[in-house]
Amino acid sequence: MEREEVARLGQWAVRLVGETLARAGSELDQLVPPESRVHLLKAQHEVLLAAAAAVEHRRHPKGSKSQRRRARKIVLD
Repeated sequence: MEREEVARLGQWAVRLVGETLARAGSELDQLVPPESRVHLLKAQHEVLLAAAAAVEHRRHPKGSKSQRRRARKIVLD
C-alpha cells in the first residue's frame, strides 16, 4: 500500500469511529446503565489513544533513523 492509500484508510477509520461514537453517545442513556457510563467513556478514550499511538508508530518505520522524532507528550483530560 502506498502512503496516500494508508492515509485515506486512516481518515476513513477515524470518521467511521467518530460517527459510531456519536450515534452511541446519543443513545447512551438507553444502552448503558448510569453506573457504567463513566467506565465506558474512559475505556473508549483509552482505545482511541491506543489507536492513535499505533497509527503514529506505523508512520515511522524502525529502520529509518533519520525520520525518528522525539516522543511527544500526550495530554490527557
